[in-house]
Amino acid sequence: MKNLSFKLLLYNVFINNFIPFITTAANVTRFGWTSIQVSAFNALLTSWNLKYADYINPLNYGSTTIINAINTAYQAAFLVTQGARNQLMGNTTIVLTSAEKSMCNIKDRDTTRTPSIIPTNAPTLACIYVGMMMMRFAALNPLLPFKKAKPSFAHFIGVKIAITGAGAAAPPDSDYVRQDDETETVFEALFTAGQVGKVAWVKVFYINSRGEAGPDSMPYIITIA
Repeated sequence: MKNLSFKLLLYNVFINNFIPFITTAANVTRFGWTSIQVSAFNALLTSWNLKYADYINPLNYGSTTIINAINTAYQAAFLVTQGARNQLMGNTTIVLTSAEKSMCNIKDRDTTRTPSIIPTNAPTLACIYVGMMMMRFAALNPLLPFKKAKPSFAHFIGVKIAITGAGAAAPPDSDYVRQDDETETVFEALFTAGQVGKVAWVKVFYINSRGEAGPDSMPYIITIA
């Protein structure tokens, strides 16, 4: 299906591994979930799978209703699963095996590498596609503008977005919302039907292996379609 978001595909794999793992009887006790949390996790997974099945159904190709539903479901599910992951990572009494960490998308810090320098330059942002309430961008290395590879010091690419009405003034930095940190230089931003026609201000920045962020790029300004 042409409008299938790679990010949604990856998230679908993650949530269908993560929630069944954390809601097994043994792990409910081990992680200290309440019965309310467990019910919410399972209801979230059921709702997600129904919306995702509609989204990948070829008969629904191009449906604004379906695309808006999966975008909304992703935003809601991401907040819940991210919160659950943070709760696991913040509990020092819980010891996860390597396989469990992989299932929870938790990566150990690599202490064998030499810490990278603090980024001093920003990526150059280019828009590849806009439409269907989705935008695909490429964060290019300004020192090698024709290559998509990250510089050696860049562990992640941070993304933040502000939404304004058409013709509004440039938003202050406090209005930008931090998105997922990206490992790839090509990434997607998802929007809702209510944001169509508004203006997205997108900034990106490099993050080194210590989590230190470099300067923001110039904002890429585009109307959501």
